[in-house]
Amino acid sequence: MSHSALVTEDNGRVGRLDVTFQAAPVAQAFIADPTKVTALFGPLGSAKTTDGVFKGYFYGQRHPGARIAVIRDTWPNLRDTTQKTFFEWFPENVAGVYRRTEKTFRMWTANGKPIEFIFRAMDDKADISNVLSLDLAAAWIDEPQGGLALRPGGEVVREPGIDHDLYLAILGRLGRQAGDYPPMLWLTGNPPPRTHWIAREFRYDPGQSGCAPPTNQRPDFRLYLADRETNRHHLRAGYYEDLEEWYGVGTPMHRRFVLGHWIEFGTEQPFRPDWITYYGDGYDVPAPNLSELDIAAGFDPAISQKDTAARSALVVAGQMRRGLYRGVIFILYAEAGHWSPYEQADHILKAVVRHKIRTVRIEDVAYQKALADILDREAQQRGIAVHIEVVRPDGDKVRRANAWSGLVQTARVVFGPGQKDLIDSLCAVPMDRMKWDLVDAAGIVVRGFAKLGSEKQTIPGQERSTPTLAKSYAIRPRTTTPRPTTLAPSRTPMRVLPNRKDPRQRAIGYAVRRRPRVPSPGAGVLV
Repeated sequence: MSHSALVTEDNGRVGRLDVTFQAAPVAQAFIADPTKVTALFGPLGSAKTTDGVFKGYFYGQRHPGARIAVIRDTWPNLRDTTQKTFFEWFPENVAGVYRRTEKTFRMWTANGKPIEFIFRAMDDKADISNVLSLDLAAAWIDEPQGGLALRPGGEVVREPGIDHDLYLAILGRLGRQAGDYPPMLWLTGNPPPRTHWIAREFRYDPGQSGCAPPTNQRPDFRLYLADRETNRHHLRAGYYEDLEEWYGVGTPMHRRFVLGHWIEFGTEQPFRPDWITYYGDGYDVPAPNLSELDIAAGFDPAISQKDTAARSALVVAGQMRRGLYRGVIFILYAEAGHWSPYEQADHILKAVVRHKIRTVRIEDVAYQKALADILDREAQQRGIAVHIEVVRPDGDKVRRANAWSGLVQTARVVFGPGQKDLIDSLCAVPMDRMKWDLVDAAGIVVRGFAKLGSEKQTIPGQERSTPTLAKSYAIRPRTTTPRPTTLAPSRTPMRVLPNRKDPRQRAIGYAVRRRPRVPSPGAGVLV
């Protein structure tokens, strides 16, 4: 399966499209498997979508004229990921014709019976009813697991996925196309949780490791698992090593998106006690000089005064701008309590003065916006200059904690003395729901800092400019005597220069001349 050729026919003209495709052994087995329902799940970069594309291609080559549905949870995901990968391998007007209105791609074949790929998104009711009324030969569902997923830009988002009842309805439309078309359905995506309906359909138990070999107990169902070595030869060097640095080793994001484990992403513990790194006397990381830090604060307010309710939380942190620890975030202060809105503003402004905070970040929801107005007014009355920034929340609490837990594990976020409440809260979530206040406040301030690389130093002799060159471009002062800005009025009468006309004569020359009146013919003359 290392090389395939597609012979195309369009209006009697025959062409040839050569496609080079080198699939890993597990991908080859998945693509060639004729089982009714197959699935391939694995980490990022394991070429799952590409394998799904070629399974549809080879199915259509074995069964010309087949109608195959390509399904994704939302139209943006279908268009930007699944469909984009499909057309990278089989371009429009080269391998076939794509009808955008119908969202249908007709792939040419040697015998003149094109393969029909129908692209459908399950967030469109019209598409759902269309699919459930079609007579299909086969179908491919890309990323059916939903839940938390990672987009190409690095953003983690919550996707709806494919509902179990919808999956069963699609399964009932397979093999309905007239002709000898065997019903087939294949699924590709990132590993779902162990309690997902996909695990139940394939009767797969991932075990404690999250990646136990599948047993494939059902005769019409076969599951394949990819790992990070499946497609490493097609990725850039250090791809997974960079992901480990960003996510941390052993975090839920690392286990799911790098190792391909089937885990309950929403209930995994984001932080561990052995990940905490301290700074100060007696520790490996020295205490920072506050003048070298970019200092900000994160605030997560609560409105209840009950001791059993969530607390308002304030966390102050500073990012080192230069030196050996450039980019490291130092947690400087953390406190939480039950405060009224004006008490909250008072705690924040006192911290601004004490720690020289430049920016205060507050979550962007209705009550927090009101607090931002109170804080801005109180700051003006006290003569305190501080930037108030409202931050839009993204995803649930566990997702937000996992977004920066890797920074704690890799010692990019370090903690100082007297922060026991914050550290206990980090290690207690998500089991203890009452500990989220300080964790959310810390996440707001930590995630607001920019990612800084290491400092750079120019190699001697490679400077873009030198003092001599810079001096040559400097502005030189004028040596001439400047003219007076005002002139004293002169009482000397105007003097006419030789060989010059009197200015009054020149003025006469510009005067408007009257046209002479000419008497009309036959006019009488009075004597």
